[in-house]
Amino acid sequence: MNPDLMTCCVCGHEAAPAETANVHPNVRAFASETFTVWRCGGCGSIHALEDVDLPHYYAQYPFFRQTMDFALRMAYRNLTRRLKHCGIRPPMRLLDFGCGSGLLTDFFRARGFDAVGYDPYSKTHNDPAVLDEPFDILVAQDVIEHAPDPLAMLKQFDSHVRPGGYIVIGTPNASGISLDPVGHHVHPLHQPYHRHILSREGLDAATSDLGWTQTAYYKTPYTNMFLLSLPFIHHLMDHFDSTIDVLFDRPKSTRFWLSPKTWGLFLAGRWRCDDADILAIYQKT
Repeated sequence: MNPDLMTCCVCGHEAAPAETANVHPNVRAFASETFTVWRCGGCGSIHALEDVDLPHYYAQYPFFRQTMDFALRMAYRNLTRRLKHCGIRPPMRLLDFGCGSGLLTDFFRARGFDAVGYDPYSKTHNDPAVLDEPFDILVAQDVIEHAPDPLAMLKQFDSHVRPGGYIVIGTPNASGISLDPVGHHVHPLHQPYHRHILSREGLDAATSDLGWTQTAYYKTPYTNMFLLSLPFIHHLMDHFDSTIDVLFDRPKSTRFWLSPKTWGLFLAGRWRCDDADILAIYQKT
């Protein structure tokens, strides 16, 4: 077997990588480390090369420090509006798969959904017993790219949703991520946590094989909002040490607020968001 050949776990294409890149983590505790990613020449999906001990890296995962605030509440309201456009409303039974600390689960429950959360890496929501009954909606925000086998995870999602139910997937889009240079795409690459980032082509093929019908597709995530856009948030992180820890430390900087780029992204960043992160809503038919 040729060691230079790579097999894509999304489309099965076997060949030398179309592209490779070395990426530093955007989590401060591991920022000195370097990981390699490669792009499939078939479907364009991006894969992490090295096997890693994920529990070791999740032990210091900044998002577990997240608390509900005004910005997060506005983002969740934006997500809820997108769901309503597809007919997803309370009191439908909802599973927040990969819920982390459960903030989104709590938000849905407060708005009338029969919502529960599950996350194998969470200390408070890791009970698999909640998966025993079928759901009307499964929300998987920033989940499939963390899975060692994303296609198997999509099949697992399918098993948790009743016929006619909905699967909501928010994930980075490899088709919108540049590896030459990596630049600000270090954040959607999010090494070593993101194991496989599907291209839109790969995601469309995988969901079609499951018999899902796409009911909505958004080229930007629900966190891309007026004033608090994704480009603005990336600019904020990059102004300090390019880690997501900045979002939770909330350091102050006069130079940051005196920058014309800061104000440009603050006021108009929502319309400058690329398609490196997407949200797709499917119905199980």
